[in-house]
Amino acid sequence: MTQKKLSTQKLTTFFPEDLPLDGAQQQWLDGYLTGLNTAYAALRANGMDGGNAGKPLTILYGSQTGNAEDLAWQCADLAKEHGLAALVVDMDDCSLDSLAETERLLVITSTYGEGEMPDNAEALWEDINGEAAPKLDKTFFSVLALGDTAYEHFCLAGKQWDARLEALGAERVGERVDCDVDFDDAAKAWMDAVLPAISAKGSQDAATVAAPAGGSSSAKPQGYSRNNPLEAKLKAKRVLSGEGSGKQIVHYEIDLVGSGETYEAGDILHLLPRNRQDLVDEVLAAVGADATDVVSWQGENHEIGGLLRDQLDIRMPSSGFFEALLLAAKNDDLHKRFNQDPAEELDAFLYGKDIVDFLRAYPDAGFTAQTLVDVLKPIAPRAYSISSSHNHHNGEVHLTIGSVRYEQEGRMHHGVASTWLADEVEEGDTVRCYFAANKHFSVPSDDKAPMIMVGPGTGIAPFRAFLQERSVRGAEGDNWLFFGDRTREHDFIYADELDNWQKSGVLDRLELAFSRDQQEKVYVQDLMRRHGAELYDWLERGGYFFVCGDAQRMAKDVDKALHDIIAEHGNMSAAAAKEYVAALKKEKRYVRDVY
Repeated sequence: MTQKKLSTQKLTTFFPEDLPLDGAQQQWLDGYLTGLNTAYAALRANGMDGGNAGKPLTILYGSQTGNAEDLAWQCADLAKEHGLAALVVDMDDCSLDSLAETERLLVITSTYGEGEMPDNAEALWEDINGEAAPKLDKTFFSVLALGDTAYEHFCLAGKQWDARLEALGAERVGERVDCDVDFDDAAKAWMDAVLPAISAKGSQDAATVAAPAGGSSSAKPQGYSRNNPLEAKLKAKRVLSGEGSGKQIVHYEIDLVGSGETYEAGDILHLLPRNRQDLVDEVLAAVGADATDVVSWQGENHEIGGLLRDQLDIRMPSSGFFEALLLAAKNDDLHKRFNQDPAEELDAFLYGKDIVDFLRAYPDAGFTAQTLVDVLKPIAPRAYSISSSHNHHNGEVHLTIGSVRYEQEGRMHHGVASTWLADEVEEGDTVRCYFAANKHFSVPSDDKAPMIMVGPGTGIAPFRAFLQERSVRGAEGDNWLFFGDRTREHDFIYADELDNWQKSGVLDRLELAFSRDQQEKVYVQDLMRRHGAELYDWLERGGYFFVCGDAQRMAKDVDKALHDIIAEHGNMSAAAAKEYVAALKKEKRYVRDVY
């Protein structure tokens, strides 16, 4: 029996549109369903639905876009074959007290941004590094780390968890495995190795595993996934940015009718893209191959043209590509850059270059079709914030995507998924995709709670979904959006919708920061500071603070502004303001979806 959490957001799709729930009715139904969920969890905890019996195992996951969570559930299924009763726990739902009592522990975590913990791991990671961290000398553990070798701090979060657990006295039963974007085989091998090893450790008594407060011990509902994507038609697309804009932002609508798929506002849609044909042709020319030439990949023969088009990442150089390049290229300057230069100089040298740039620059490396295929990674799914509410657009999912295009050294470069969608996928064509929950980045369950949203550029995407959801619910809570881009004339996307929401009262406040419309540049964080007193008041009234967009600069600047606002208008020291923000994060009232 599979537990499936109930919610009014799911149930409202079954009510006729002419019978909407008002705020009081929806609040009552929320409470009623919460009671049902609690009662059902209690039944599971007591084994009354068949239970989850075996030697207890905790699988702790830190996940930003759903991959680590999916692997945690796969691991839980495999654990049954080894007499283990697995409890899958979100790091957000785990406490130090529960960790101290854990005998068998598997940690599966991704690394986010520039070597950071996933958002759902931040609080627990801070706690386990504090003075109150317990000794774990009765705990057996192993770590599976997810990452991307295209980034400097590959799998750093997993490496840090591995080292910290050992430092607290836990005994490692299997070496940490660091996975690149093509993680499936490596993850499966790790599970096959550690599950029997950890099963043999500790108490051999069976027990019925019960869910902790806020946690879950049920099997995750199976649906579409990376290995079993939904094939859905692109229903519509339109360019949102003006002709005079320095960039292209496109709105996409994907048809879900008949798929059985649904989602919550704030969730993520993964797309499995194909490479642009012009990039495929450039790669083939660089290695002197024809599209019909046959190469071996994963033990099977393939025509290289189709393989490069559909399966392999031919844009971002991997560590394996660089290793092969350095071994084959007889170029002292290239070797010096990788071996002697400061990291920032190497970063500057690599910035913006793709595989074709290196193949052309160092032809003496002598890559052939086969030797190139041997060092390429599979194309990774691209994760996008959904820009629609399923309760508002039943049977559809919308995306808002900026097309990545730039010229460097006389050659145009294109983002893989963004320009494949913009330039090659036509309305009526099929795209492969699957959903991932983003449970903390969601519309507050309390319809009266104020909501502050900071989303410049395409960061507005989830907040369009949030406002649609608030409108459908008839939510009474105040909504405040900070939006910005370069110019109002060319970059004010969804302007008509925002104007209508203001007129209807759904959007109470809209602050606009168009940086190029005046001599002195103005950004969303500047407007936050300008309205700091009101912003702090909204937080004091129980407001939720959401941020979506660029992680490198915007999100950091917004975070700094938030700390400063709280210190100034809350009459706090910097340390006290930091504690205030930490409390907001623990209460899930300060959450981010940044990239």
